[in-house]
Amino acid sequence: MPLPSETQDTFTSDEVAALRPYFTNTDRPVFALINLPETVKGAMFARYSRSAKSLRRLFLDEFRGDVAPAAEMARQGGTDRADRLYARVLNEYGDDSVAQLGSAHVACEGVSNILTKVL
Repeated sequence: MPLPSETQDTFTSDEVAALRPYFTNTDRPVFALINLPETVKGAMFARYSRSAKSLRRLFLDEFRGDVAPAAEMARQGGTDRADRLYARVLNEYGDDSVAQLGSAHVACEGVSNILTKVL
């Protein structure tokens, strides 16, 4: 199994700037999600569980364009992609586990399966 430092993403300065409003850090394996609507966080974790990408890379590649800048978040929401994913998973598959992901705010990448069970 690779060490966490071997699996860490490296981000360009533009990507770091895009991540900063929504993640507590861009260079460590444990971080919190901030300034994101619950549906976006839930949809990201749902995609993350089935993706080889890191959560921050997934955000940049698939969700960044659908999230309003943090200053506008309260007014606009920026949840189009997340809302579509929720609708598809809940309506088409009847899987309510994605709805439960709305309260997940902390990610731990590059950790053992034992730690994930403890958490």
